[in-house]
Amino acid sequence: MNDPVADAERIARAVDAGFVVRTRADADTREARRNDTARRDAAFASGAQYVSTDYFEPDARRSDYRVRLPDGAAARCNPRRAAHCHGTPIEP
Repeated sequence: MNDPVADAERIARAVDAGFVVRTRADADTREARRNDTARRDAAFASGAQYVSTDYFEPDARRSDYRVRLPDGAAARCNPRRAAHCHGTPIEP
């Protein structure tokens, strides 16, 4: 489900039903060109287990935009499936 903003409810229903979901934090360089983190933040909040990005590191030709979990964590608790852990990193 590529758009975590437009597909937010659909992603939530799929995650709640036990499906593994992938979404995108950015597309077609739009977010990087504008340094716009709204879609990235929606992806992280959506509950999707996988978030795809082209910007793990910033592209200096565009902006400082990048996609990483807080504190550089490799994984974290799912905000929909384990809300009690508040997105705590699982491992560094």
